[in-house]
Amino acid sequence: MTGRWRWALLLAGMAGLVLGGCSGVSGSGPAQPVAVVLSCGSAAGQQGPAPPPARVAGGISGFVGDTNAYDTLPVFGRIDGHRYLVWKAALAVAPGARGGRTVRVLSPGWARIAYGKPPLRAATQIRMPACGPRYTLFTGGILVRRPACVRLAVSGPGVAAVTVAVPVLVSGRCTAGG
Repeated sequence: MTGRWRWALLLAGMAGLVLGGCSGVSGSGPAQPVAVVLSCGSAAGQQGPAPPPARVAGGISGFVGDTNAYDTLPVFGRIDGHRYLVWKAALAVAPGARGGRTVRVLSPGWARIAYGKPPLRAATQIRMPACGPRYTLFTGGILVRRPACVRLAVSGPGVAAVTVAVPVLVSGRCTAGG
C-alpha cells in the first residue's frame, strides 16, 4: 500500500470515527462499560509491507499519543453524562498475534477506547483479531474527559499482558508503571 493510499484510508477511518462517534452513550443513570469484540470485517484493512511505523507493544502497533497540551480534540459525545474528547489513534494487530489481542483501559477509570467501524461504542476493553499476512489496521481512538496519561494493557491468548502509557494532551512523558 503506498503512502498516499495509507493516508487516505486513515483519514476516511477518522472521518467515520468523528461522524459515527457522535452517537456516544447518554442517559440519566450510570451505564456499565462494555467489552467490544471486533471481527476482521471491522478492520480498515492491511498495512503495507514496510515495518510498523509506530511504537509496538504486545503485538499491536500504535500508542503514540499527543504530548501537546494545547491541542484541541474533537468531541466524541456524552457517556454517563460526561463529555468525552477523542484522541484519534489507529492501532494495528501484528500478523503473528495468534488469537488476536485485547486492549484494556487500566487508568484513569473514566477513560474509554473505541475502535472498529462506525457506529463506535465506547468500551473499557476491546478485542482485535489478526487478519492476514500484514498488520491489520483498526481505526478509532482513546476517549478522555480531560488531559490524561492513559494506561492500557495489551494481552492475548498465552501471552503475558504488556502495559503501555499513552499521553493524551499531557506534556512530557507518561510511564507505564506509574
